[in-house]
Amino acid sequence: MKRLVRASAILFCLIIFGIYKGQASPKYLEIEWKNGSDAAKKIMTSEFYYDPLDAWSPFGNDIGSDTYYLYCDWKKEHPKEDIRKFIDGELVSSGYPGFNLYLDGKNPERLRRIVNTMHNEYIDLNAINNKVIALAFSQLFLEGKIEPEVKIWAEAAFSREAVYLDFWGDEKEEMKERKEREERMNQLLNDLRKA
Repeated sequence: MKRLVRASAILFCLIIFGIYKGQASPKYLEIEWKNGSDAAKKIMTSEFYYDPLDAWSPFGNDIGSDTYYLYCDWKKEHPKEDIRKFIDGELVSSGYPGFNLYLDGKNPERLRRIVNTMHNEYIDLNAINNKVIALAFSQLFLEGKIEPEVKIWAEAAFSREAVYLDFWGDEKEEMKERKEREERMNQLLNDLRKA
C-alpha cells in the first residue's frame, strides 16, 4: 500500500510539474515591444502597436489579433509554405475565396461595385483588410521583414481603406475619428514601407 501511495504521489508531482512547465513556457510571443524582432523594434515604436484595445492598431482589433495568433500557428506548422496558402485559407474562412488582394482604391467606383456585392459590404472588406495588414505587421514583428507580396497586399488594403474613410461618418465627432483614422493609416503605411 505504501508503494502505491508513493508511486501515486510521484506520478501526481510529475503531472503537476508537466502542467506547470507547459503553462510557464508560452506558446506565443506576446505582442510587446521587447519581444519584437530588431527591425520591429526600430520601426514599430509607437505605443499603439502594443495596445490590445486600440482598434486602429494592427493587433488591437479582434481580426488583427486573431490573424497574429493564427499566423504564429500556421508558420510553426508550415515553415516553408508559400504565404499565399495562409491568406487564401483566411479568405476562405471569411467567405471570400478568390478575393483579389491586389485590388486597390485607385478606381473607387469599381471597388464600390465589388464591395456592394459582399454580404456585409464594407464591414467584410474591412475584415479582409485588417487580416492583410495584421499579417504584414505580424511578419515584421516575428521575422524582422515583410515578404514583398504581403507588402503589396497591405499597401492595396490601405488604399482600399482610404476609399472608405467616409464610412466613419461626417458628423463633427465622427469627423474627428475619421481624421484620427486617416492619420493612423498614414503612419502605418509609412512604417510598412520602412520594413
